[in-house]
Order: sequence, then structure tokens, then C-alpha cells
Amino acid sequence: MKKNYIFILLLAFCFSNLSLGQEMLLNGGLEDWSDGSPTSWTKAEVLTQSTDAQSGSVSAVRTGGSGTKDLSQTITGIIPGNSYTVNFWYKSTGGDETNARIWCTWKNGSTTVYHAGTGSAAGDDELRNNSGYLDNNGGVWTQHTVTVTAPADVDSFYYEVRSYTNSTTYWDSLSFVNNTTVTDPCTTDATQSAAGVAAFDLTMG
Repeated sequence: MKKNYIFILLLAFCFSNLSLGQEMLLNGGLEDWSDGSPTSWTKAEVLTQSTDAQSGSVSAVRTGGSGTKDLSQTITGIIPGNSYTVNFWYKSTGGDETNARIWCTWKNGSTTVYHAGTGSAAGDDELRNNSGYLDNNGGVWTQHTVTVTAPADVDSFYYEVRSYTNSTTYWDSLSFVNNTTVTDPCTTDATQSAAGVAAFDLTMG
């Protein structure tokens, strides 16, 4: 009976160390603010707090005005070949059908790296909505998700969403997850794990 308890404890330890996705974006829920801006973001242009939130207590909203305005954050520690998911919720009213878009890029140092190449080919990149805009979807909260693989020779990711002239656009529940799982050392060698359990049990009598 004692052996069973020890084995269960070891299994619990192993599963607790499995990585099922690592969130890399800071303050993606936009709950933390300082001096009128959400903390940890590289840019948060003309955004204010709103209690109209998709989750949590607040969201960030841009209310009208002219020009292109960004919400963006630089994410380091990108591993080429790993799978990553960009996810966010938005709500857009007013303006027209060109109110908001995703506008993310991979980076190699200060150089922008596009999936589809550089120059004019950059417009085909799904991280830039293939040069299109996010669907207003009747002015209700809408989720947008893109899963991509990091290209070779990149080391960071510039997470950016944009809003445009005369729109009222809300952002909330933004996320950037490393989907590539970490190998659990408990499962890499079943024989070694079983031997370890037996040895541990012997020491316990």
C-alpha cells in the first residue's frame, strides 16, 4: 500500500511539470494600469479604461479621433520552429469597416521578418490580417486567433493591434502563448522511472 502512495505522489510531480502552453504576454488582461496607461505595454496610444470588459474588471478603449493608434508589446525569448498562438478579444463600433486590425511581426534584432517575405509580400502575412481589417461583427465582443510557427533566425515578436480614425475600439484578454510543450523528464525513460520508484520504496522500508 505504501508503494502505491509513493507512486501516486511521483506521478503527481511529473504531471505538475508538464508545460501545456506558456503565456508570454504581460498584463494581457489589461487589469493593471499606471499613470493612465496599461502597464508592461510598449505602446498604448489614446487608450482609456472601460468597465465594458470581455473578462476581468476593465478593458482598454479608443474613443474616436483621427489617425492610427497602437497597442503593442515587444516579447523576447522567441524560439525558431516553436508554435505560438496570438489571441485577443475586440469590440468595434462607429467608423466604418476599417476600424481595427492585427499588425504583428517577428523580429531579428531590429529587423522585421515576415512569413511571406519582405516589401510588398508582407501584405500576405496572416499576422497582418492579409492586409485586411477585423470584422466589426455588429459591434459585439469578438475573438481573433492566429497560430503560427516562428521562422528561422528570429529572437522576438512585436505584438500589435491597431485602431483607426473615428472608431470606438475596445481591447481585452490579449494573449501570446508558446504552444510547444516541454518534455517531462519523468516520461523520457520509463525503465529509469520504475527503477527510481522501486529504489525509493526500498529506502522507506
